[in-house]
Amino acid sequence: MKTQRSLRTYRAKRDFQKTSEPAPSDEVPRRRGEPPIFVVHKHDATQLHYDLRLEIDGALASWALPKGPSFDPKTKRLAVETEDHPLAYAGFEGRIPDEEYGGGDSLLWDRGTYETVPPGEAPAQRKKGHLTVQLHGEKLKGRWHLIRTKPQGKKAQWLCFKAMDGEADADYDVTAERPESVKSGRSATRGPVRKRALPQRPASTEQILQSVWPPMLAQLSVPEQADDATHVYEVKYDGFRALASVSSGSLTLHSRNGNDLSARFPPLAEALRQLRVTEAVLDGEIIALDAQGRSRFQLLQKGSDAEQRFVAFDLLWLDGEDLRQRPLEARRELLEQLLSGVKPPLQISERLELPADKALAKARSQGWEGLIAKRRGSPYVGSRSSDWLKLKVQAGQEAVILGYLPIKNARAQEQIGALLVGVHGPDGYHDVGKVGTGFSSETRRELRALLDRQRVKAPVAVDAQPRPGAVWVKPKYVAQVHFTEWTTDGRLRHPVFQGLRTDKKPQEVVREQVPSPRKAATKSKAPRKSGARRAPSALSARATRAKAPPETEELARLTHGERVLFPQEGLTKRDVFEYYREAAPLLLPVLANRPLAVQQWPAGIQAPGFFRHELSGMPDWLPTLRVKHEAKMLEHVNVQSLDALLWLANQSALTLHIWSSHAPKLAQPDWVVFDLDPGKGRWEDLISVATALREKLEELGLESLPKTSGKRGLHVLVPLAPGHTYAQTQRFAEKIAAELETELGSIATTERTIQKRRGRLYLDVGQNGRGKTVVAPYSLRAIPGAPFSAPLSWSEVTRKLDPLRFNLKTLSQRLEAVGDLFAQALQGKQTLA
Repeated sequence: MKTQRSLRTYRAKRDFQKTSEPAPSDEVPRRRGEPPIFVVHKHDATQLHYDLRLEIDGALASWALPKGPSFDPKTKRLAVETEDHPLAYAGFEGRIPDEEYGGGDSLLWDRGTYETVPPGEAPAQRKKGHLTVQLHGEKLKGRWHLIRTKPQGKKAQWLCFKAMDGEADADYDVTAERPESVKSGRSATRGPVRKRALPQRPASTEQILQSVWPPMLAQLSVPEQADDATHVYEVKYDGFRALASVSSGSLTLHSRNGNDLSARFPPLAEALRQLRVTEAVLDGEIIALDAQGRSRFQLLQKGSDAEQRFVAFDLLWLDGEDLRQRPLEARRELLEQLLSGVKPPLQISERLELPADKALAKARSQGWEGLIAKRRGSPYVGSRSSDWLKLKVQAGQEAVILGYLPIKNARAQEQIGALLVGVHGPDGYHDVGKVGTGFSSETRRELRALLDRQRVKAPVAVDAQPRPGAVWVKPKYVAQVHFTEWTTDGRLRHPVFQGLRTDKKPQEVVREQVPSPRKAATKSKAPRKSGARRAPSALSARATRAKAPPETEELARLTHGERVLFPQEGLTKRDVFEYYREAAPLLLPVLANRPLAVQQWPAGIQAPGFFRHELSGMPDWLPTLRVKHEAKMLEHVNVQSLDALLWLANQSALTLHIWSSHAPKLAQPDWVVFDLDPGKGRWEDLISVATALREKLEELGLESLPKTSGKRGLHVLVPLAPGHTYAQTQRFAEKIAAELETELGSIATTERTIQKRRGRLYLDVGQNGRGKTVVAPYSLRAIPGAPFSAPLSWSEVTRKLDPLRFNLKTLSQRLEAVGDLFAQALQGKQTLA
């Protein structure tokens, strides 16, 4: 009864229909004679603090330590006594709903047993106001004191400090050295998101989803291209790819092609709506389980009563923040926190803490389709990327239905006998064989009725084989098939029909092949620094010209690849095409949803070029961004994917110029930009002005990022937090430029007229206006040598800096040396005064 009375406050403050914290009725019995336990929770509520809990009189007496425990006996930490908690709370870890008492993440930071000194006096010492405890935890060890002081307000205040014993260490910061949970291993926490802190008019789930669209795709590979030191392994599920945007009970659930899936999978949609989150976008797979608990695509077909689940494997958006540039590990940790405590039909993807060979062996023994190998520290990009590798143990392939052979059984004339299937290639559809097994009689009838409405007189495949009695159809439907291998003539061996795919377009279906490893992409034995992007390799001009265009899975196709664009070096359009393919993981996060203008040189850089906002001949599949300019609306190419970037490369769009803001917040620039144009002046003057600019910004507490313009100039960007206007950035840039002109007027000027500059460096801040552009990082420039605009560290901005050494041929070397230095510009948190 005494225990129940002590837990009244705990019970009164919580709604156990909303919080996953244990109720007093969930109490677990303790065996007599067991030593008392203690735990410490790392709790990110109103502010991050540590909750010390000691088992006393059948409950957990609790104190909140704002700064956590210290091993320095001279450091006395405040400990505010809070309500007693039930003993079941000793195993609790999870997220308390934002609007509930104590809302935020709570990690089990330490646990163990304790005794008082002398033993058995915990109730008496607590009542007296001086507890001396010997802790036997995983992190906290030795003797500690808790001493009650004069009460301040309603809550009793104590001091917590380390006793002078053999465990004391003034130089050991335990909270910094050991931030992780002893239960889950997580270390990052997220505080509550208060409704009043969110926008008054929150975006719809559809708008939120579009802001992180399109989904990232994996590249088919072989185990040798993954490395245990640089990759983690997850189960590859056999189902429908799906992205779920959730906001306070509202839901948008789309396939990778943007088709709505909520009506088709209502139980999953309802479970996602019940997630306790203000805003989130989850990337995952909709699967159906067989009797052995394995995902099977064919069980997702109409009429199946198999158990369905939504398996989440990535988190792209959370409570107003775009997470795509965060490292893989950080996104996974937030996803685990968000889904802690959820039950089927929702689950998180399974990770295998095994080396690749053992993980693949397990995949085979379990009957899985395979594994996904994900590169540690990698961002989420809206394209197909080698940062995610598909390692298959069962061969699977999407195939476009090009026709069928009627069944020969006279009693089943309304059924198909076999499907005639193909894949898409650079020159059209190609025949890859027939699929005659895997159908039920009902499926054969349904497919016959479906396909008879799409009949055509001649096959659409460019290499269709003569087939007596064949019925040819329009390429409208996509089938999923399993098979044993590809034959030498490009056919499917022993294919088995699995079902129709409504999430794939026929023109997206290509023959999946493992790409040949390139020398510059050799495996690293050391893990990459967290947050750094993979350094893609740039093929040499000689190597790319010597090879035929690689088979791709993109919609964009290279034409006239042999055309020379850089005569002095002999670099062709194919070289440019391959350069932008390799630079895509770096460029896509910058370009997506950002208006851009391009400079095209279809006849090579020795001929006149063209500067354009709108481009002619844009295909229907190409994403665009309709933007209002001063006098009219313009349709910009929206480079959300590798397809769009390669389409521009095929248009000989060598140089890409970008706005400083991106949709849907086109009025809010992401940075202030200073363009230092030396003209024909001295390089030493440029370095002096750039150094002075950096120092002036640092005096204001602002960090900056330099990059070469790709020619002789230098761009200096000041990354900003959201919420600034173009008027603010323009005023700020003009003020700084004016101050620099006053101090360095002999070598720098804000004068636009070239004649009036008198050879001085031009401090150009005009790009800070709405609709003004700056050359994108990693964009090529149309001058001999094919240089690109290279992000720099300030330590490189010296008289020895040569911008021309950053070029099409040296991209891979540059990235292997420094990684993607521009990533920080996309994560601005600075505010202008």
